[in-house]
Amino acid sequence: MRMKAGFFILFFILLVSGCNSGQTSQDIYMYTDDNPPPYIKTLDDIIDTNGKLENKERFDEFFNSVQQERDDSIRVVKYTTEGDPIIYGYEFENEVINVTIDTRRDGYGQGKIIHKTCTSIIVNEDKEKTSYELDGCTPSIGDNIILTIE
Repeated sequence: MRMKAGFFILFFILLVSGCNSGQTSQDIYMYTDDNPPPYIKTLDDIIDTNGKLENKERFDEFFNSVQQERDDSIRVVKYTTEGDPIIYGYEFENEVINVTIDTRRDGYGQGKIIHKTCTSIIVNEDKEKTSYELDGCTPSIGDNIILTIE
């Protein structure tokens, strides 16, 4: 009789703990490419809202790190005219800039994640603006402009 009660208690504990762990891990699997997680702004994000920049200082730090060949990474969020965020990740490591472009939240975009590698950043200056552009990218798809400062 004691053994049956022990098995019942053990079964009950396993059943309850199994239900609880399923609820906490559910969040991991509820997002797909068609339904990406919402964009959540961080303090380190560089925001480009149709030419209006926030946190440009962080980009300057990243650019200096690349020039000095120090590993660093940034995230640039560019908003479309409709207000959708396109998220660009730039990671400088081992003399290569790894780029990830996430267009899944853009209602009129490609709706996918694009990866490429680049070798350097070129600065293009004229009287009206300064553009920072990636160079030596493989594959050579998409826009190579990181930021344009007017």
